[in-house]
Amino acid sequence: MSFLGGVFGSPRNRFGRKILEQVRGYEAVEFAQFDAEGFEIAYRLRNGYAAKLNLDTLYRRFERKISAEVFDAVDNLLLPPDAPAGWDEVSPKLRPVLRRAGYGSVQVAGHNGRDLVLTRPALPYLSELVVIDMPSTVQFVTRQDLSRWGVDAEQVYAAAHANLTELAMNTMTAFDPPEGVRVLDFADDDGENYVGSLPLVAGWLAGVRARTGTIPLLFLPSHLGMLVVLGATPAAMPQLLALAAERHEAALRPLSAVPYTVDDNGDLMPLSVPEDHPAYGEIRHAQAQLAVGAYRAQTEKLRAEEDREGAIMELLHVRAPDGAEYTMTSWTDGATNLLPAADFICFVTGEGDVFRVAWDDVSALVPLELAAEYDPPRFRVHDHPPVEVMTRLRALAR
Repeated sequence: MSFLGGVFGSPRNRFGRKILEQVRGYEAVEFAQFDAEGFEIAYRLRNGYAAKLNLDTLYRRFERKISAEVFDAVDNLLLPPDAPAGWDEVSPKLRPVLRRAGYGSVQVAGHNGRDLVLTRPALPYLSELVVIDMPSTVQFVTRQDLSRWGVDAEQVYAAAHANLTELAMNTMTAFDPPEGVRVLDFADDDGENYVGSLPLVAGWLAGVRARTGTIPLLFLPSHLGMLVVLGATPAAMPQLLALAAERHEAALRPLSAVPYTVDDNGDLMPLSVPEDHPAYGEIRHAQAQLAVGAYRAQTEKLRAEEDREGAIMELLHVRAPDGAEYTMTSWTDGATNLLPAADFICFVTGEGDVFRVAWDDVSALVPLELAAEYDPPRFRVHDHPPVEVMTRLRALAR
């Protein structure tokens, strides 16, 4: 970081704070806050309506510069004249998008952000949200919108998926049986075609598999676009993982470097390989990186809540001396702990004893209560198990 960058913040943060000043200046706005990581402003109007203003499109459209045109655009975004009001008008404009789990978790003036944006789990550590696609920007659908439109969440998701049917059919012409390994780069530089959302559409991946006669491999390194690989071989996998990791690192808004594929039902799922696979280490790294990133953002937001429940435990990404990678969290005694899912649990006793046990070994001896209200998932535990169980756990320590 340069000296000026350290003093005055990044260009993105400066842009976000300028827009925040403008939003807070509206008489209709009761509360607003800038989320630098999400690059968005969560706001609440005096009539009770709450929403989030994503700044990515503005930042790109106006070439990272603050101007009168930017302020005019924000005027229209907060109360846009072209914003559809009723369900019949809004439903054709809905589109599904993938974001990191917990994307909607923002505290807005006493309103719990977990209930603000409409979201549901799509893949491990990735969630599906819905946006209203308008000429100059997008708006995320909130649960308040559902009440306003008189529909339920399933109707919203179904409409958003249906609106991608034509795009899904058109992309099929790109798929033919491959000769060797073939990488198809579906770009969406301006964020307008939603091609990276096609894996959410029922039957699209199954159609790719049927048309090509292969099991496709999929990468979603950023919020925009995707990579589809046909004819992938174990020998080619390390190079493909390196390509995905490079795209993920360079992305303005990274999503996941994990490889995905299609199951027997045609649904999207993370690729699973045995430990002797040539790309096993790279895949484990990508999985741990995604999980730790999602839990880090969630941990920060939960710890900032005044009425938080117990100790919000972190997820750590650990590399062993032999190069093996795994995730680990801690369980302290004498308090309620909200644990992230991990490969290992580290027990910290009041006597200073510390040891780690594989998650599966712990769950076989101790009930780990799923706290279903959290995404990514958390597990609620309290005091350490009884002495006899702790003795058995110590024997399983590694």
